[in-house]
Amino acid sequence: MEPRGPRVLAVGDAIVDIFTPPLRPLPAGDVQRRISGVRLGPGGNATNFALQIASLGARTTFVGSVGTDVLASILIDAFRRHGVRARLTKSRSLPTGASVAVAWLQGGRALVTSPGANAALSARGVSPSLVAHADHVHRAGFWWTPRLGARGTARLLAQARRGGASTSLDVATDPDGWTRENVDDVRSVLPHVTTFLGNEAEIRAIGRGRDLPDSARNVARLGVQEVVVHRGAKGASCLRDGITLRAPAFPAARANPTGCGDVFNAGYVLSRLGGRGILDALIFANACAAAHLQDPGRPYPTRREVARILSTSRGRARL
Repeated sequence: MEPRGPRVLAVGDAIVDIFTPPLRPLPAGDVQRRISGVRLGPGGNATNFALQIASLGARTTFVGSVGTDVLASILIDAFRRHGVRARLTKSRSLPTGASVAVAWLQGGRALVTSPGANAALSARGVSPSLVAHADHVHRAGFWWTPRLGARGTARLLAQARRGGASTSLDVATDPDGWTRENVDDVRSVLPHVTTFLGNEAEIRAIGRGRDLPDSARNVARLGVQEVVVHRGAKGASCLRDGITLRAPAFPAARANPTGCGDVFNAGYVLSRLGGRGILDALIFANACAAAHLQDPGRPYPTRREVARILSTSRGRARL
């Protein structure tokens, strides 16, 4: 029987991550450090979102671009295993995108990314029929897909909104350091965004406010209905209609920080698509992030795995 979850379209970056285990800080200069091993797996903001929301029961389609190399097979296999319909542009001249993800024992991580074939993704790769049949359209991997860019993203999300779908956008950290031009590009897309998702630094950069609350209000003034901030160990918040709601994080070992925000985003969007209120959605998303954070072997938790996290807290979201 076909799953009955919402129909979600994710558009953006297809990247393979090379993960290190959490490391102690490295000194400046030439240095060598022995580690237990590295791990290869699917990555990229849009890819992680698609795999996670599919694991939670959404009927998910992903649109992106890969090469014709062995790294592409890692992504194709991950989409197949999680039940994601992948509509991939295949570049013969560019390799599949890849990132080296270095996690730190004291918290945080560093990502070094080669976009590769993501640069080939354009508006032509996104069929209007896919948008027309979606209940929700999520756009991520903004910086790694320049041919789609701000104009293409705005057209895509505007089409989705006209068709009655909700939309979400996560641009992640600007690798150019939040230039004025890049921030203006993001701001030009916001009138077509139902839910904008980001961390504190991203909301501050795009909102250009005095502090985080002022920045979130500025983002909302540009047309966004919900401004959702994932704040790591401090939990998460959402600004809507001038009211901010907050939910604390769940305690979890920091074994797998890369992709945590994408997993949170998927949990939040799915919960809202299911008709849950903002506070329940924040709690559910925080539980998804905690499940991801503590288990590198299962980076895309199922509803059952998330329920186990929720059962440890008095602030339970309804599944």
